Amino acid sequence: MGSGLPVSLVALSAGTGVLVVAAAYTAGRLGHASAPWADRLYWLGQMLILAPAAARLLSRRVLPAAGTVTVVVVLTIAEYLVKVCYSPAAFTYPDELMHWRGTVDILQTGNLFTTNYLLPISPRYPGLEEVTSALASVTGLSVFTSGLIVAGVAHLLFVCVLYVLFRDVSGSDRIAGLAMLLYASNSLFQSFDSMFIYQTLAVPFFGLTLLAARRLTAEGTARNPAGWLTVAAASILATVVTHHVTSYVLVATLVVIALASLLAGDRRSAAWTAGLALLCAVPVVSWLVFVAPQTLSYLQPAIGGAVQSLRTVIAGGHSSALPPSVGPLANQVLSGAAVLALSALLPFGWWQVWRRFRRDPWIVAMAIGSLSWYAIIAIRLAVSDGSELAGRAATFVYVPAGFIAALAVARLVSVGLRWRSAAVVALALAGALLLLFDGLANGWPPYWERLPGPYQVAGAERSVAPDEVAAATWALAVLGPGNRFATDSGSYPVLGSYGDQNPVRDIAYLYTSPAFSSSDAQRIRAQSVQYVLVDQRLSAELPASGQYFPVDRNAGRYTRPLPAADLAKFNHAPGVGRIYDSGNIVIYGLEGPGYAP
Repeated sequence: MGSGLPVSLVALSAGTGVLVVAAAYTAGRLGHASAPWADRLYWLGQMLILAPAAARLLSRRVLPAAGTVTVVVVLTIAEYLVKVCYSPAAFTYPDELMHWRGTVDILQTGNLFTTNYLLPISPRYPGLEEVTSALASVTGLSVFTSGLIVAGVAHLLFVCVLYVLFRDVSGSDRIAGLAMLLYASNSLFQSFDSMFIYQTLAVPFFGLTLLAARRLTAEGTARNPAGWLTVAAASILATVVTHHVTSYVLVATLVVIALASLLAGDRRSAAWTAGLALLCAVPVVSWLVFVAPQTLSYLQPAIGGAVQSLRTVIAGGHSSALPPSVGPLANQVLSGAAVLALSALLPFGWWQVWRRFRRDPWIVAMAIGSLSWYAIIAIRLAVSDGSELAGRAATFVYVPAGFIAALAVARLVSVGLRWRSAAVVALALAGALLLLFDGLANGWPPYWERLPGPYQVAGAERSVAPDEVAAATWALAVLGPGNRFATDSGSYPVLGSYGDQNPVRDIAYLYTSPAFSSSDAQRIRAQSVQYVLVDQRLSAELPASGQYFPVDRNAGRYTRPLPAADLAKFNHAPGVGRIYDSGNIVIYGLEGPGYAP
């Protein structure tokens, strides 16, 4: 890694990598998703994208600012194109389908707060849908194309803002580039952080607020603070109306920076960040009270479950959390190695903070914030659904954790260069690639859907197939919107998006019993279920994800597909009529007396 690769070669390699990954995806669609060579083709493409970028940022020859930014942008765009290549014709990820539905509703009704049955809270935070529907209206582009543009621009803007923030805080383009490289290793960077979901649009405004706060607090850079204060206020409001959790994290982040400023003895920084925290808290609380009071009930199950699990563990009991990983052994080993690597880098980074930056309030705040890395490890191991909670937190946790780890990596590389030790620099590169490939292997899509391919029973993106879309479209056209449906987890998001129906989550009991009993009828009435969708393929395959239904108490315990007789029982149930049959999918109407109208 002597003088470093030319940036143009890094870009060429990344472009080639995107083409190789696209070829692997095409192989999956042609029926080779389970072929080892197709999987290796995917990883070859990712190596072509990641390895040259990492090598250039870690090379002996320090890149100028423009070169560092170029490498970061190339990496970001390449991974976004990989995400687009996975599903280039339509949204297939469940969360994206939820927001697609909300955007279509705005275009059709002209109202921001139209009911979204899949994600009832999203109309109360309409920033993403409002921007996308406006773009679609002005340009005539489809919601899908407009959504890709909005999500892609927002993702790139967040990366660029974060880079500028890291550079301002550290005073070094090299450290900023390394911090972004490590940030890109979080398991959501290539997927969730760039999807058509409301958090993707909220985080750039989160970053802009922090950048404005940094400029306002820095000596000599805020002679005319009105401009940056305006940026901060506008970004705060945009965050508040776009995503609930991001706005809460923004308040907490500003409070941490204010406290760190007090610890570092910087009263100017403490005053500005405390004022901005108050400026942010007022619209957050106002929006919560007057516009989106449903947010508390929406978040309560996740927060309440996490708190209860932690209390159980602290009290010496056993959490009901499932094992942290059910993936292939190689994925588990990679995940464990990556956790150990980052966990070891952070203390070394803290030592650099103490030695060199303990009077810098922003770097002290980063050090305090990086403690959240260990918190999400505890949550992942101790809390029910902890893996999902920890994964969703990665977008924010990796901001301070990536920066502090970058301080450690930069120091290791400088020591290696001083000793003229290629082994130290090579070790740093190997560690960076370990973290990056862990983010891909244990991120989204999951290992069973890494390559697109034929329909998969009760899956995620590979369950969005023509049969499901046709059934959902028929339901909207014939039955109208908003009907209560029983269905499996594969058809659940399709019914709620393309069909604009109101699917029920806790419905597994209807499909796992040999007869349609009176107790089943009573529960159906209690849940106001009007229609039952049965996918006959549930009796042919096990679910790759381990669960057939959105709420499935037998998740991870299935050893054979559902019996065909359990699915066929509706043909003989009183008051139940078959109203749709495509061969694979059957929809039954609950037409008898006593059922929901």
